[in-house]
Amino acid sequence: MIITSTVLFYVAYYVWNSNSESTDDANKKENDNETNNNTTEKASNTNIEADNADVSKKIVVYYGSQTGTAERFAKTLAHRLADWNSIFQRSSVNLEEFDEHDLLRPNTIAIFLIATHDDGHFPDNAERFVRWLRLMEDESKRLECLEYCIFGLGSTEYPQFNNASKNLNNILINLGAKALLPIKLGDDATDLKSDFEEWSRDVCNALAKRLVIEPVSETFYEKPLLVSLKETWRDCVPLELRYLSKDQIKSDCTPISATVVCKQQWQCVDHVVIDNINMTPESEETTNMLTIESYGEFNAAETINVLYANPPKVVSYFMDKLNIKEQDMEKLITFVPRYATVDTQMNFEAPFPIPCTIGDALRYYLDLTGLPDEETLRNLGTFLQSNHSCQYLNKLFKRKALMKIMKEELHLTLQEFIEIFMHDAIFNIGGFLQIIPKKVTKAYTVSSHPKTNKIDLTIKLVKKRNFTFKTFKSRIQKEIGYEVRPGTEKMFALHRMYKGACTHYLCSLQKGDVVKLYKRPSAFSLISDIFDKPLVMIANGSGIAPFRALWQQGNTTHRRIIFFGFRDEQHILYKEEIEGLKNMPNYSVNIALSRTGKHEYVQHILRNHIIQVQDILNSSGLIYVCGSKAMGAQVKAMLQHFLKIDIAVLKTQQKYVEELW
Repeated sequence: MIITSTVLFYVAYYVWNSNSESTDDANKKENDNETNNNTTEKASNTNIEADNADVSKKIVVYYGSQTGTAERFAKTLAHRLADWNSIFQRSSVNLEEFDEHDLLRPNTIAIFLIATHDDGHFPDNAERFVRWLRLMEDESKRLECLEYCIFGLGSTEYPQFNNASKNLNNILINLGAKALLPIKLGDDATDLKSDFEEWSRDVCNALAKRLVIEPVSETFYEKPLLVSLKETWRDCVPLELRYLSKDQIKSDCTPISATVVCKQQWQCVDHVVIDNINMTPESEETTNMLTIESYGEFNAAETINVLYANPPKVVSYFMDKLNIKEQDMEKLITFVPRYATVDTQMNFEAPFPIPCTIGDALRYYLDLTGLPDEETLRNLGTFLQSNHSCQYLNKLFKRKALMKIMKEELHLTLQEFIEIFMHDAIFNIGGFLQIIPKKVTKAYTVSSHPKTNKIDLTIKLVKKRNFTFKTFKSRIQKEIGYEVRPGTEKMFALHRMYKGACTHYLCSLQKGDVVKLYKRPSAFSLISDIFDKPLVMIANGSGIAPFRALWQQGNTTHRRIIFFGFRDEQHILYKEEIEGLKNMPNYSVNIALSRTGKHEYVQHILRNHIIQVQDILNSSGLIYVCGSKAMGAQVKAMLQHFLKIDIAVLKTQQKYVEELW
């Protein structure tokens, strides 16, 4: 028997709202409804719309995101669900703005995408939500009406892999919520995008079964990324650029919603640079101490998030591409919904803090250095002017291995990608400013004590030799039929250097310059009684930054055992201060040099003093570890082996804290 769409939605709604009826009763109701021909077509359509609206309110996609990746995935999933079936909402919800009543309604399904950051913590925008859940636990309340599924975003390169999503799963289980699907742990160290795609299919299949609706067809997932001259940038982004005069700036012109990254950019305020000193002038590596004015209170070992400027040469390149003159950089711009004016109510997501100057947008708000993801590159393809260039991109998108090489091995920049594959593009500034990814702030730990009334940051300059394009040129010629344009041969033979955009910017700052930043807690600063406990401090390289804030407190009655690792004498940071600690009571300083003398690493000298570490733990002390991921893993393995301790338990007790990269 053919079931009409009217009946199908009626059944979906009935199953959705029925918990106490048996399956046989539900089937009987369905059959009864199939034979009921007394309802008019108009009434049926009205019921369908009401039913769909009710169901859509009960299925919500939430995201907890620190750098914007979970947010992008959440929006992709919400759009995908809405494209599949009209009963789903096209929007996703920032957990910072969650409504507890939505999660307490009967027959609710919550779809969570949760990132993990720092030492296994929840993202900042999920903190209020997690506090609410824990309050529910404390008050012995239940969420038995809730069904949920979770996609975690993390990396197996870090010890607290997907810790936040795992914790959320455990909390929801304890509250009586029911899992629609097993938790999926996405791994950025392998292929996070593929993990998400696999999970999103599982979500669609589970929802189709749960709601008794038409499943998603396989062709629904097989939508290739295609660039066509028929599309324009307006098919990709919703807003229009408008120029402003200063008297048009109004206090009520701020958009009412923004992305996670945009909100972080909005928090940044200007701080004046006091000094910038190279602490390793005799070394082949550069590590600076950047000192800036504090402007208010801050906590020891707090995190500073820096909104760095794009390199001047990169900005100049894109000024030329956008036909922007130097005098244009001070022009004020804003965005409005399409077909609107600057006086229109701004109830839309701003791409970045507006109003602003064109200069601020290009220097600070857009990520003009890194290679964007494939979808962004496809959207940039709408600026191409020839079918020939479109075909290059379409062939390129089909070759995942090539895309991976460009991103992970060659560290291709946006400028290089445009020069190789998009030389004939003509960019519209309004579309370009919306399509280009927005810059994520970079985090640094404060390496000064609040009593100094200034913020010191320890900055290691990131620079390394990069691969040339020689082999890459051969591959794209063979695989996509790429033809090298006359005059560009030199680019494929040039030696290339990878330069960390943020570290180069910070190390180049001079006294009196201005740097944009905001402050937030770190894994170390969250420990309330940090100054009143015995401590073991373990670090290598610039990982000593948070510990400097601790020793600047001065004399202490509590034991402090320090294990620091550097390459050689020329690489020792804050050398005079560390030498001074050796003469301070209750301090024990141990330095490992990996390239001179005994060729020791931190874990070696730690092994020689393992009894002292045990004494600290027995005295209710804490172990702090900061530095490279490799060092952190070896330290953890050594402590667990020789002390027979469970690091996971110590972490829950806040007795073992680590920040690794």
